Amino acid sequence: MPSLSKTLPPPIRGWDTRTALSDMPPDHAIVLDNWFPETDRVTVRRGNTSHATGMSGAVETLIEYVPLSASGELFAANGGSIYDVTSAGAVGAAVVTGMSNDRWQQVQIGTAAGQYVRLFNGLDTPRVYDGSTWGTTPTITGPTAASLIWGNVHQKRLWFGERDSLSAWYLAVNSVGGAATEFPLAGIARLGGNIVGMGTWTRDAGDGMDDVAVFLTSEGEAIVYQGTDPASSTTWSLVGVFRIGKPIGRRCFMKAGADLIIMTQDGFVPLAAILTLDRSQARLAAISDQINRAVNDAVRDYGEIFGWQPTVYPRGRMLVFNVPQSTTTSHQYVFNTITGAPCRFTGINALCFALLNDSLYWGGSDGVVYKFDNGVSDDGANIEADALQAFNYFDSPQSNKVFKLVEPIFQSDGAAAAAIDLNTDFNITTPTGVATAPSVSAGLWDVMKWDEGVWGGDDQIYRGWRGVRGSGRAAAIRVRINTNSPRPSWISTNFTFVSGGQL
Repeated sequence: MPSLSKTLPPPIRGWDTRTALSDMPPDHAIVLDNWFPETDRVTVRRGNTSHATGMSGAVETLIEYVPLSASGELFAANGGSIYDVTSAGAVGAAVVTGMSNDRWQQVQIGTAAGQYVRLFNGLDTPRVYDGSTWGTTPTITGPTAASLIWGNVHQKRLWFGERDSLSAWYLAVNSVGGAATEFPLAGIARLGGNIVGMGTWTRDAGDGMDDVAVFLTSEGEAIVYQGTDPASSTTWSLVGVFRIGKPIGRRCFMKAGADLIIMTQDGFVPLAAILTLDRSQARLAAISDQINRAVNDAVRDYGEIFGWQPTVYPRGRMLVFNVPQSTTTSHQYVFNTITGAPCRFTGINALCFALLNDSLYWGGSDGVVYKFDNGVSDDGANIEADALQAFNYFDSPQSNKVFKLVEPIFQSDGAAAAAIDLNTDFNITTPTGVATAPSVSAGLWDVMKWDEGVWGGDDQIYRGWRGVRGSGRAAAIRVRINTNSPRPSWISTNFTFVSGGQL
């Protein structure tokens, strides 16, 4: 029988735990670890490099300070102290010492006097940084200051709340300290619990953008107010109380453009979409819908572990959701902000994330602050990328096929060793392929003839047929790369098979 051929795109639509294996689109993946789905290819993620050392124990908070001019500053909370980690290298003496824990929530507010960062951890008097000194003043009166555990700036006011409380507190406009006014929500929150945090959601009210306040409770209620002055009934009113999934962790939401994205038991949901739906339909609105089974399993298994945190990383076009698996290991569910395609990053054991001057950093359990998306290795260790593309019937679901050759095509600045396996008829087997470098299409100096050879540049095409052995109606290719130097992109795959044949 004559051989047939088929070319498939790489899994640019990302990791999929939602769709049945027999119905999964060809540009989806059953496994997509450390491959980032771009618009036209999937690429091995960049590495992580050590940035700040000299601390011991876990780095549980990274604090960014953004001045009106000049570059920002970065601080790390570790061992009851706070260190300046703006510059790479070993840290100096701590700028704050004697703290009860390192799990700070932070908020920055600008006043006529300058820019301030306020820190709250629920056990210590809130700290203040003004760009040059750390302290506890201006002080806050009204609530028990050491119990304050979250903060937010809304309509030029600094809001905050105590741990295990359904009351929020707010200061005067453009104030960092002073007498706070209580805003109780005990009569509004129908399910009880406590306020986990507060965010500002920008919505279109029909006559322009309108910032509304969102209080999120531990029991999964979003309490939404609109207005500017909570002391005035004419300028402050309740929009509604909405039931959503219970939030995961204290650092459960992030501002993404005009919207708030919240990590909940029902998935990672944008507030603008979830408030229009019943909770039973929350999955439909979740940006994590395509991998919600994995998210739900992670929440069930690891939801009580510290370290859950969402982060927007604009330079990398990524939404990064940190998922701790223990006190020392984590992985990340990562989404392309252009296409929404998800993947999973492994080998990045982060406890917290923060941006500094558009670069992303993370703190580890080993007392080191790392720079994310930097270099071609994980601080010298190989990056292990693994992709199992969706099964494909190759246009004839009823016929048996014998597969003997596949040709994955890569683009890279160097030959990367790739291990190739073939799975058939939805039987996912343990990979057995041995990594071998693909052939080079670029010319070799002193071998190719001048004006005939194609000379290599920064990025070259690497291709070569690989022998495989498999028989079935459907097949799926698995591509694994273990690298610490080239960073290849997978751009397509050619298959050769015989229809109706036998091995």
